[in-house]
Amino acid sequence: MMEARPARRTERQLFGMPLSRSLPIAPGLFFLAVFLVVPLALMIFRSLTDPATGSMSLSGIETLFRIAGYRRVLGNTLSVGIACAILSVALGYPVANWLASLDERHRRRALFLVMAPFWTSVLVRSFAWLVLLGRHGPVATFLNFFGLPGGDALLFNRITVVATMVHVLLPMAIISMLPTHLAINRQLLSAARTLGGGNADIFWRIYMPLSLRGCAASGLLIFLMALGFFITPMLLGGLHDVLLGELIILQIDHLQNWHFGGALALVIVIIGGLAILLANGLFDLSGARATLPPRPSSIAFCDRTAQLFTRLGRAVPALVPGPATIARASSIYSWFVIVSLTVPLLAIIPMAFTRDVFLTFPPRLGTFHWFALYFHDPQWVAATLASFRIGAGAAILSVLLAGSAAYAVARADGRIVGMVILLFMIPLAVPPIVIALALFGLFAKMSLLATDLAIILGHTVICIPVVFTILLAGFRSYDWRLNQAAATLGARTGAIVGRVAFPLLRSVVISALIAGFLTSFDELTVALFLGGGLKTTLPKQMWDAILLEASPLLAAVSVTMMIVVVVLFLVMEATQKNRISPERELTLPH
Repeated sequence: MMEARPARRTERQLFGMPLSRSLPIAPGLFFLAVFLVVPLALMIFRSLTDPATGSMSLSGIETLFRIAGYRRVLGNTLSVGIACAILSVALGYPVANWLASLDERHRRRALFLVMAPFWTSVLVRSFAWLVLLGRHGPVATFLNFFGLPGGDALLFNRITVVATMVHVLLPMAIISMLPTHLAINRQLLSAARTLGGGNADIFWRIYMPLSLRGCAASGLLIFLMALGFFITPMLLGGLHDVLLGELIILQIDHLQNWHFGGALALVIVIIGGLAILLANGLFDLSGARATLPPRPSSIAFCDRTAQLFTRLGRAVPALVPGPATIARASSIYSWFVIVSLTVPLLAIIPMAFTRDVFLTFPPRLGTFHWFALYFHDPQWVAATLASFRIGAGAAILSVLLAGSAAYAVARADGRIVGMVILLFMIPLAVPPIVIALALFGLFAKMSLLATDLAIILGHTVICIPVVFTILLAGFRSYDWRLNQAAATLGARTGAIVGRVAFPLLRSVVISALIAGFLTSFDELTVALFLGGGLKTTLPKQMWDAILLEASPLLAAVSVTMMIVVVVLFLVMEATQKNRISPERELTLPH
């Protein structure tokens, strides 16, 4: 008889991958479980518990639906969120399409102009609109000069709230749609044109269906972000345009009603979850279905629209422009949007050098008094240093946690990879105000409130999706066979990392660090809750000052924050420009 061979030992599995290759994922998922999932579960439990009796109760949610004023707030939140999602996707779609049509060098420069406002604090952007639309601002001055009415009623209404929120969210819509546009094979469009397809047929029957899933994902993301907005509505909205985020701040910060505030946060989570399920059911955002139905409603809509435009073009040929005209119009429109994103921020700059005590337009220029006041005020200096300290800590921690996971995911394959990526994107689906409220309850029990560590941990939760996305893209573009070749030639692990991998991935790591720092540096909501009223960051100090009085000092602070963003972006651009290619690395002397 033949001797039986011993069975080959198989390596244990974790996350559907060999244990040795999946362990780097564990720290990041453990961090999100401890500082996101567990706090959310505790918050939900508290919001469903009667504070007086300790028994399960839906009194908080019942209060929201029983009182007419609260129902109006819920309706405001849904209507404003839907309007922001639709407008942001509609306005950003042509820009994303135009960016995808550019070569890499020009796309990177144009994308820099789109992302600079995106990384600029929401507080600064909202303050810019407060200056522009104020009674003594440039828009009111322009209207008064020509004798037009309405200059004193530009603020504190629904139209202003939606318009300014769209201005804040539009860069995110453009950035989130861009990967879908980049993934579309442009040769399909050329082939369709060669076969006689018209512009309407090519766009509505080919391009739009291929980009529809990206539009849906972008709209969903914008809607989820708008659900928890409170900075822009509180500064620019009226008494009849209160949103759920503002109501949470009112209930907790002013009334100390944590039970009802938690119930409101739970409602936001429920609405967000239903929106995710609905969008996934309609557009298969998760990619779980192998194929779409033969004639889904969205495809049928695109087909009917193509027929409509084709008939219109045959009836009135002058209304159907040629490809060159469409490309020119797309470029003009995209640059108009980019300029519109930047101009409100630039309007703050002269206000920082005014000799007036109040923000008036045109400003009387000629002084650095407000900058001197800012840099010599111990409270402002302490808040600025705290923001730099916390931002650096959150950036480093998020790069360590997300970087190890991105490394493992980049070298893996299979359906489990998509699940891991989805888990690291979860913080994007939860509004920051909900994250802050959930972490407040956890850190209160751990006696961590009003500490740098509490804010760093909270900011890291928010930073992880951004940093993970950047690092995953960089690691996937890296040729890991270089490491194997170096090992074959006798290089040790330290030499491989220091002389091969890091030089090629240095720009990616620096970009991730800068992105993490900027996400933390400009963040207000988490600092507002976890600071406990004692630990003040620069956005928190600025928020408190805006609520008291909008003075030129705030313009000087805003300009300083914008300078930090621009400088870090230039550093990021320089690292990308000087990125070492594998071919150049092989020629470098060692």
